[in-house]
Amino acid sequence: MLMQRLNEPDISLYQSTLETMRSIIRASTTSMTSVPKPLKFMRPHYATIKEIHNKMREGPTKKLCADIISVLAMTSDDKNDCINYRMMGKHEPIGDWGHEYVRHLAMEMAEEWRSYGDGTDAHNKRREQLLTLTREIVLHNMKHNAEVEACDLLIEIEKLDLLSEYVEEVDHGRVCLYLLSCSPLMPDPDNEILVKTAMNIYRKFGKNFDALRCAIMLNAVSTMREIVLSTKDM
Repeated sequence: MLMQRLNEPDISLYQSTLETMRSIIRASTTSMTSVPKPLKFMRPHYATIKEIHNKMREGPTKKLCADIISVLAMTSDDKNDCINYRMMGKHEPIGDWGHEYVRHLAMEMAEEWRSYGDGTDAHNKRREQLLTLTREIVLHNMKHNAEVEACDLLIEIEKLDLLSEYVEEVDHGRVCLYLLSCSPLMPDPDNEILVKTAMNIYRKFGKNFDALRCAIMLNAVSTMREIVLSTKDM
């Protein structure tokens, strides 16, 4: 019935129809372990709702439709629709659509980031947009005990320097332990970047002994000296 309303010429029905659709989808995706029934039902209508979106006038209704398409894209084979329609949407908190949606965005992000790496102005602008979305994903993951997923995403797009902005004292130990456990598996110089990031996070929270251990791993003599001289009770 909802899809029938969207196919009708009366555009005044669109907003209320999409809001109802949003409520149904959100209720089904908040604790998603498999593809929810609403998404399965909407899968055959995916191309149709994209066509409806293209015909809409710019405004809040079109943005809401883009948000819904972004979520529905989890069941589609269309490349990077999840990210692309998210960019066109209302930019509401990504966690409102459930953790599986956030994970899907993160999976698409690495490939999308690499495809815009030629350094042109257009690609740099696109990367700025992707970085804004990446920050939303990382913030959500760090607040929901998904530190590993946050680290993996930033490692994939080579933006691990952003991690310390989102790490809090309560989770810094888990984050640093993960980074240090991954470093032996990474090639040069990526392994050093992981250790250096862990060292900086340790220093941020006054864990100078752990930071010194990282500095020794890096053979960073000047940093070792700096840490020792700045520590009163080591």
